[in-house]
Amino acid sequence: MTRLRDAIFPEAPATPVSRRQLVIGAGLLAFGVVYSLGRVRGVGALDGVFAEDGANFLADAANRSMLDAVLNPVNGYYLTYQRVLAEITTAFPISLWASVNAIFAAVSTVVLAFVVYAASGAHLRHPALRLMAAAPVVVQWVANGEIVDNVATLQFPALYAIFWLLLGVQTRRSGKIAAPIFTAVAALSTILTITLIPLALARTILRRDRTGLLMTVTLVLGGAVQLLGLATGNAERSNIGESPRFEPLWILDQFANVQVPVAFLGEGWIQGEVVHTGEHKALIALAWAVPLAALVLALLRRTRPAWILAAIAAAYAVALFALQIALIGRVPGRYLLPSMLLLVTTVIALLLPRSWDGGTSWTGPEGFGTVPIVVLATLLAVVALANYRLDHVYRTPAVPSWSKQVTANTEKCRQDPALQAVTFQSGPLSKRAWGAFPVPCDRLR
Repeated sequence: MTRLRDAIFPEAPATPVSRRQLVIGAGLLAFGVVYSLGRVRGVGALDGVFAEDGANFLADAANRSMLDAVLNPVNGYYLTYQRVLAEITTAFPISLWASVNAIFAAVSTVVLAFVVYAASGAHLRHPALRLMAAAPVVVQWVANGEIVDNVATLQFPALYAIFWLLLGVQTRRSGKIAAPIFTAVAALSTILTITLIPLALARTILRRDRTGLLMTVTLVLGGAVQLLGLATGNAERSNIGESPRFEPLWILDQFANVQVPVAFLGEGWIQGEVVHTGEHKALIALAWAVPLAALVLALLRRTRPAWILAAIAAAYAVALFALQIALIGRVPGRYLLPSMLLLVTTVIALLLPRSWDGGTSWTGPEGFGTVPIVVLATLLAVVALANYRLDHVYRTPAVPSWSKQVTANTEKCRQDPALQAVTFQSGPLSKRAWGAFPVPCDRLR
């Protein structure tokens, strides 16, 4: 039992943070934010507000009291963190709302990557491996036109960060305090955290550490709050027009032909309109070759596989994908992100180098060295760059310039003293749920 406990929930190394590491961290934070803010096409991240970020969060922050806004669910669940960010954003002049909102989203994303980097140290002791697990949170290649610089979708990388926090036992006091707080905020910001309760319970049973127990309690209580909203009718999902589809064969087909290919080749090469079916099938086969090759190498003991980590990550990748698409009956791009991150983790776990001091010879298990993990890192880097800037079907053409909207609406409010509110747009007007929203003229005069 002790060996199983230590294999699933090992203790993270209590490595002190040096001044040099803080400087490097600050530089990476700045780079990650700039990298993210440059990804959005159309009016750009700093001059556009997309979907729920505008029509729900900023609109409610501008028109409701803070308590009323925070307690107002969106799409069937509460998003507390996103609501708090909107309250802070609307404290700025309205001309800055778009840029502040985007910066908050970008900074939050990079911070989540830092959380993954720190938490994954319990399983991935080499910095390069931790960087490979954390970097995709920022440079991700799935639904980037929809997810990046968007506050509403922070829930998806947050889920991945909690996954790592549960697997690594924090030994530093700061980690023991921060982990339950982070988990509580996430649990009150997305209903998807209930999927991590079994993993949290396993840690509580096997480890019996106070931090794990607190994380379990916060996940259970947060999940109870989310489900209570649905049970009482305060939160509803009927307004998003979902049609559940609990068909195992369809789910497996979508996982095989969408999730795995996108995870290893990116949406730019996989999710476009299929014109040449032969080439498309070849790309799917190429994507599947990545995890299959990693599995073969692990079975042949050419690498030092972390079987338990790989199994847990793979199981959660399949389960999260199946649950999300079954409940909504389709495969939205943003739903692919958590499983993409977990599939990358699975392959990293299978390709752990036997020795980072070994050579790169292809003869013998010890001489095999770091070749497989270097090949994987190179592939992912190429895929990330190839998917850096992509058009989004709604965001790119339909999100108007925020600064132009502020100028035009300010003039309307000034010309008509009796006018109470004006309309802003955060997407196509055909999308009534988040196409347009009102802002009081008091914010513009």
